[in-house]
Amino acid sequence: MNKRSNAIVVGGLVVALLGMLMVFVYARSVKAEAGLTAGGTAFVATTDVPVGTRWEDMTSAVKRESIDDDRRPAGAVTSVSQLNGRTAARAIQKGEVVTTSQFNASASGGLDIPVGQNAVTINLSVPAGVARYVQAGSTANVYVTFKGLPGASAPDSVLTKLLLSNIKVLANRPAVAPGEEESSSSTRVGATGDILLTLAVTPEQAEKLIFAKENGSLWFGLVNPGNPPVTTTGRTFRSALV
Repeated sequence: MNKRSNAIVVGGLVVALLGMLMVFVYARSVKAEAGLTAGGTAFVATTDVPVGTRWEDMTSAVKRESIDDDRRPAGAVTSVSQLNGRTAARAIQKGEVVTTSQFNASASGGLDIPVGQNAVTINLSVPAGVARYVQAGSTANVYVTFKGLPGASAPDSVLTKLLLSNIKVLANRPAVAPGEEESSSSTRVGATGDILLTLAVTPEQAEKLIFAKENGSLWFGLVNPGNPPVTTTGRTFRSALV
């Protein structure tokens, strides 16, 4: 009798478990048909977003979607106000889940300015700006060419020299023609073709940078992360091929 009762109990448990499993499978199939998945929601880019774009300007470039747990990265943005005041630290591609790590950490002006330094912005042509490969977080060397140096003889009147070494880039944005407004899309209305690089420099470095920009021409070189700062003697007509 006891054996029969135990068998009935076990059989009941098995039937109950099978019923629960069928309900679970059915619920998942209904969610799949409705376009819902396990996990939460997050914002996904619906178009390419250029570096330097303000979060507030991205409303038409992102949408909230249900995201699978295995596709939902750490730091996924889930609130429309989560990134207020911050800007994209790198370009975000269409289809990417938007995360906090893609944006500058500071909420004041969107720039992380190191203590004791200034943020200084200069415009460069695309070749001089390393063909737009210079991005926020990059380390760069700044070179300057002066022509017609006062008091220098003809062979030495033109000088190209390393001006600043291992300078941190805070932002990279396309330049916009005067009177034109910026767009949050991957192209900018009225773009001049130049790029705007914002650098973190000390006040003394800012003086050198601004003087060189006003009186010479600048070129940038990307630095391999970890390379130490360097100095050079510069090049003139006399030493260009030495």
